[in-house]
Amino acid sequence: MPPAREAFAPIHYRMRFPALDGLRALPVTMVFAFHYGGGAASAPLLHHVSIMRLQGWSALNLFFTLSGFLITGVLYDTRQDSHFFKRFYARRVLRIFPVFYLLALVVLALTAVFHYAWRPQHLLFLVYIGNFWAAFMPSLYQVHARFPAANLYIGHLWTLCVEEQFYLLWPLLVWSIRDRVKLIWTAAGLSLIAVVLRVWLVYGVGSDLHGGWLLTMLPFHLDGLLIGAILALLMRGDAVERLQRLAPWMFAAGVTGLGIGFVLDVYGWVPTVGFPLTALTSAGLIGWALLPDSLAGRVLGLRPLRVFGRCSYGFYVYHLPFAAAWAALARAVGQRVHSPHRAYVMVMAANYVISFLVAKASYEYFETRFMRKKRLFEYDDEKAAKSSRTYNVS
Repeated sequence: MPPAREAFAPIHYRMRFPALDGLRALPVTMVFAFHYGGGAASAPLLHHVSIMRLQGWSALNLFFTLSGFLITGVLYDTRQDSHFFKRFYARRVLRIFPVFYLLALVVLALTAVFHYAWRPQHLLFLVYIGNFWAAFMPSLYQVHARFPAANLYIGHLWTLCVEEQFYLLWPLLVWSIRDRVKLIWTAAGLSLIAVVLRVWLVYGVGSDLHGGWLLTMLPFHLDGLLIGAILALLMRGDAVERLQRLAPWMFAAGVTGLGIGFVLDVYGWVPTVGFPLTALTSAGLIGWALLPDSLAGRVLGLRPLRVFGRCSYGFYVYHLPFAAAWAALARAVGQRVHSPHRAYVMVMAANYVISFLVAKASYEYFETRFMRKKRLFEYDDEKAAKSSRTYNVS
């Protein structure tokens, strides 16, 4: 007789879902392939890999949807906390700022060596609003050095700006709109506005603003974040059992729809249809992965993926800045082995492994020092749970 399938109960932010750690490994790997897979385009055997890496934009929506899901769960479950804003923002600072400002200090120290040509507008990235100015000046995402191989790339930092801006604004709405159903409808309405804005940009304004505004600004990514938020809110209601049954089907339908979109490749389909469809697909995968006995839960709960997932934030931050140096190394190795394609695969594999090792060391020896300080900002229910356990033991 097969074992009884585990069912959802309404979830809570203090619950741990190992598969969600493993899930983080997928988008960071896709982003890495997106940034570094272009060198494989001319190699016959790697041509299809290069085609797939061009869909790396979908990984960002998975990032955003997962982030919206997790953050909204915390916000909704702690909305009655006596120090709601203080504790939420303090814990976010302890998780996000250390890695970001460590990278800033490293590249600042390297400026004396490589003579990076910083501009005043780069200071905006230090307060997570650099994407505003870079929307008009995309050249800000590259910092030139004395030697081209030392050029610095910070084009991935716009995503951190978008998330931090979301973290600044969304808690205000969650705290103000205490009713769960009203909050769901609010998130749905804002998601629809984001889709309408993108349709307007693509078909009404023209292509000049696509790269700067449509791809890197918070209003145009609200649906990715808020579809995750809606999932978190639905998981805290009576519809949780129905979502359990629908999640894998939502994921399968979304993958099918995205596959059709990739094949047809109609002008403007990615930002108008692809973004929300990817967010819905991601929501299906997240919901599916919450069941430990499901296929998604078992696969994403594998220990290697969970280890990678836990240090995925550092991997994402560290993997891109020195892309020019990795490209120069690939060219040099290609001359030695007389095969640019083989050299490219070797160097990029080494890049992936080294980026992971750096991120893992950062997580274990640097980030966790700050994360442990979250105990100074425990929520009321965490303190109550500790007191209850202490009382029961005594």
